[in-house]
Amino acid sequence: MHVLLLGKIPPIQGGVSRSTWFAASDFLESGHSIDVISNADEMGYGFRQMLLSDDKVRDVFLQKGGNVQHCENIPAHAYIPWAPPFVSQLLGSGLASIGRTKPDVIIGWYLEPYGVAASLLGQLCDVPVVLRHAGSDLGRLRHIPSLGILYDRCLSQSAAVITGKNPDIEDILKSTGVKENAIIRAKGRALHSSFYSNEEQFDLPAMVDRAEEWFSHYGFDTETYRALVAWNRAGLESQDPAVGSYGKIAEVKGTYNLIDALDTLVGRGIKVSYRALWSATPNRFAHAFHYVSQKDNLRGRSILLPPVAPWHVPSFIRSCIAVAFLENRFPISFHTPQVPREVIACATPLILSGEIYEKVYFSGQLVDRINVLRVPDPQNTFELAKGIEDLLGSSELRQCLSHHSRALSRVLEARAPARDPIVEIAEGLVGNERRTAAIA
Repeated sequence: MHVLLLGKIPPIQGGVSRSTWFAASDFLESGHSIDVISNADEMGYGFRQMLLSDDKVRDVFLQKGGNVQHCENIPAHAYIPWAPPFVSQLLGSGLASIGRTKPDVIIGWYLEPYGVAASLLGQLCDVPVVLRHAGSDLGRLRHIPSLGILYDRCLSQSAAVITGKNPDIEDILKSTGVKENAIIRAKGRALHSSFYSNEEQFDLPAMVDRAEEWFSHYGFDTETYRALVAWNRAGLESQDPAVGSYGKIAEVKGTYNLIDALDTLVGRGIKVSYRALWSATPNRFAHAFHYVSQKDNLRGRSILLPPVAPWHVPSFIRSCIAVAFLENRFPISFHTPQVPREVIACATPLILSGEIYEKVYFSGQLVDRINVLRVPDPQNTFELAKGIEDLLGSSELRQCLSHHSRALSRVLEARAPARDPIVEIAEGLVGNERRTAAIA
């Protein structure tokens, strides 16, 4: 089977990019050929992962026969009014790929712009299309009238639309005109093997050195850049245990609540530091940095890095005494982040907001202070600080959380398919059958 896949891949940051890349690799490992088309190399630094000199995963993918094509760089303001013509570029690259080898199936992962381009390619070339949505495209972009009418048409004409088990999403998809037998409820893929290996150590000094060069391209003003570099270098002097966080930064992510809680604890003489992989635009990153830099207690006790490639995330998690994921009051109800699952796979104590505690698909298996530390409302900084203090002060609590979270993770990952279910779904479409192992 030959597959044409349009989507986010590294170095674009975020969970969709990670999942798309691993799915593309799964197609290769399953004996299929694949062309991947992306605009990843055109993303600004605020949307990129910080790649290291030894990040050769893309080279391995190519060596195994995969093909990756990126949209060309077009000078800004090549036409007026200027906006990168990503849909046109994806379509043109897709037509060129199809001209070389006609695919058996076209996959668009995330509706804008990849799903739209995939849908149009399928109609132009008479190839079945599989679309896979995320939370923000269906839950946010679709509410913009001019986008929603197009997305609905693309979704309704797809051979299959992959979603999860949330009944609200299923109702949305049916309202767009997607046939019920085209809605496929799929389980998530098992986590990458790097989450089960302790071989890689997170080299914090090397990461700070690399980030110094990386941030020079980020778009900060000179004063902010120099202050951030000095801040991180000072943070290397701390030997205090680090509470970590990673992912996008925002009030609804609990970023500022965590900073306030840690500042409070250090002010009370508790030995703790902060370590983060922040994913944000230059302006948002600078705003958050200016906020934390006003906390004198955290000076010399915090390090703020950009996101790294997904295969380095497990070593970051293990470098922390605990990792906090404090999303709360998130505007998209069916948003289902994978961070909690990743943290417990590393057997690192997880500090989790009450909202996500109730939202993750394995919520029925979570027990406060047994396999996770639950903070009902992270905006209550007093309670958040108390929970972190309890964890830092009790090795028995940390050992309990580590032991039981590892046990839970083993169960969850044993039940998950070893390869992304999109491979099996595509095989079923091409073979006019659906195998049930990956279908929820």
